[in-house]
Amino acid sequence: MLKTGQAIAALRANANMTQEQLAAKLFVSRDLVSKWETGKSPPNYKMILKMAELFSVEVGTLFDKDRILTEELSPCIPSGCAVGPEDLKEAADDFLASLSARDRSVFIRRYYFFEDPSEIGAAYGISEAYVRTILMRTRKKLKRYLKGALV
Repeated sequence: MLKTGQAIAALRANANMTQEQLAAKLFVSRDLVSKWETGKSPPNYKMILKMAELFSVEVGTLFDKDRILTEELSPCIPSGCAVGPEDLKEAADDFLASLSARDRSVFIRRYYFFEDPSEIGAAYGISEAYVRTILMRTRKKLKRYLKGALV
């Protein structure tokens, strides 16, 4: 599967669109489109949805949800842990129920809705750095929780 930036560049080229024309359709700057295509900055999930609609493709053509989950959450799964997806889902649901409402919401917005930390911060009136701190602490808690629940 193509990476997100490569997929955007290919779809844009197939549509005979310049970066500037795509930027205008999405109400963003050409520089931002360039950053997406070069992989310097990933588009947020809302932009992915807009581009999928614009190019008439499935979201999966532009975005691999499993890759994000694997990259960010795989360190939370204890090593040597051989459990099925249902056991993992049940443990994760129990873990989420143990979080404060804000931390649970931040976690879900990031890993279910794939919102960018800057968007999450804007929604809660906190900095992007603080959102990243909440996510880091929550991932550490998740790892400890899963170690006790699954091993």
